[in-house]
Amino acid sequence: MEDSRYEIGGCTVNEENVNGLDTSFMNDELGNSSTLSTAEAISSLESQVALADFTTYTPQDPEVPVGVHCILELYNCPPNLLNDIEFIRNTLEEAAKTARSTLLDKIAHQFHPQGVTALALLAESHISIHTWPENGYLAADVFTCGEHAKPVEACEYIARAFKSGKHLLMKLPRGRFSPSVQPHIEVV
Repeated sequence: MEDSRYEIGGCTVNEENVNGLDTSFMNDELGNSSTLSTAEAISSLESQVALADFTTYTPQDPEVPVGVHCILELYNCPPNLLNDIEFIRNTLEEAAKTARSTLLDKIAHQFHPQGVTALALLAESHISIHTWPENGYLAADVFTCGEHAKPVEACEYIARAFKSGKHLLMKLPRGRFSPSVQPHIEVV
């Protein structure tokens, strides 16, 4: 099958071309398997499923995002910090305070021989940290909802705490579903 690509909502989406597609997986009303042509398969699917029409989508689309999702990449961090589960738990707690968020719970897992995955569950969403001490690398994301939270400040705190030599911070608004309001990823 041929792979055709198009953009929707600012993201690349893969779509498989249906020409020549074996549609023998489709069933009739009695559950019997039958082989349909591509046109018959599409017609059948359209009659069974209400397809989303993005050209006329106007329900309660938020004109402002419901939250902000920050993706943080840290490089050249000291390996001892990236493998210290207690330091990471404390950093999560302080990052939640810095973000002006409500910490509900924390969970962390130490991998062997090295590495940590940790999550702070927030009333506003979450903060996650994943470390690779052998590479001096940390991947984090901070997703907060509401207007009072400060996810960028939390990311800046995490970058300072882990003494990163270099970092990349991307900020993505969440909750914009209308194609007329495209999300914009901002590199901070």
